[in-house]
Amino acid sequence: MAPPRAFVSFEMEDKWARDFLSQHAKDKNNAIEFVDYSVKNPWDNSWKTNCKIRIGQTKGTIVLIGPTTYQSEAVLWEIAETARQGNYAFGIQINKDKTHTIPAGLGPENVIRWDFAQIVKWLNTWV
Repeated sequence: MAPPRAFVSFEMEDKWARDFLSQHAKDKNNAIEFVDYSVKNPWDNSWKTNCKIRIGQTKGTIVLIGPTTYQSEAVLWEIAETARQGNYAFGIQINKDKTHTIPAGLGPENVIRWDFAQIVKWLNTWV
């Protein structure tokens, strides 16, 4: 079985969390692949086209939830596109001691605290 591929959606101010997640996966030697398609101008039409393709090449999207994620038009669009394609999605609260507002399109039952073992467990349910 192929390893789960996940699209990672995040606010640029939370890029550190994406970097940490990617490095943690490498350090733990997991068969997990994250797709990064960070952009500076999220509403450029070519970005949306490329983003749709990238999301379609994964099993789902991980949303890194920080202080302003719920306000990000790009993140909201990525969540909606993930749902439109029928892919899985879950969110991760990136701060251990804080709970941030969950962006529209993700229910609280689909959000976990930062726990790499739990992240891997959820990813492995993507069949």
